[in-house]
Amino acid sequence: MRFILLSLITVLFLSGCGYDFYMNKPVTKQIVSVTRGDQTLSLDSEVAVGNDFFATKLKSNFFRGYADIKYENGQYYVKYRNLPIDEDKIKQLEKDIYAIYFAGDYPYIATSKMFGKTTMSGRTKTVYDTDGYELYKVTYSNNQIYLYNNLMEYSIVIDVGADSWGQN
Repeated sequence: MRFILLSLITVLFLSGCGYDFYMNKPVTKQIVSVTRGDQTLSLDSEVAVGNDFFATKLKSNFFRGYADIKYENGQYYVKYRNLPIDEDKIKQLEKDIYAIYFAGDYPYIATSKMFGKTTMSGRTKTVYDTDGYELYKVTYSNNQIYLYNNLMEYSIVIDVGADSWGQN
C-alpha cells in the first residue's frame, strides 16, 4: 500500500514539473505585422526576451496557424504550422529577430554576432552587413518597434503590450 501511495505521489509530482517555453522570464503580449507591398500578415504574439534569450509564440487566427521561435545562446529552434511561410522565410525571420533585439547589443546582448557594424542615432538603429551594405533600419518608440529590411523591401511592426483585441 505504501509503495502504491509513494508511486502515485511521485507520478503526480513529476507530471506537475513541466518544461517552461519562456524559461520563467516575464511574458509580454504583442501584435506583429509583416508588410510587403499591399500584403500584410498580422500575428498575435507572446514574447519573453533577455540577454542571449528570445522566445515567442506567434498565432494567426486567420490562417489558424502558429509558430514557436526560440533563440538561446546563439541557436534558433523553430516549429511552425499552417502559416504562409517556408524555410527561407523562417531563416530571414531569424535574422530580423536578431536585428531587432540583439544587433549592436541593443536592447539586449548576444554573445554570438550575426552582422557587421551597427550604429545608433537617437532611437534608430542601423544594421550593416560585414561588407558595409545597409541591411536594416530599426526604430524604437515607447510602445512600438519598426523594422525595415532594405534588402528584401518589407517591414515588420511590433506593437508592444497589445493583442488583437487592442487590449494592453
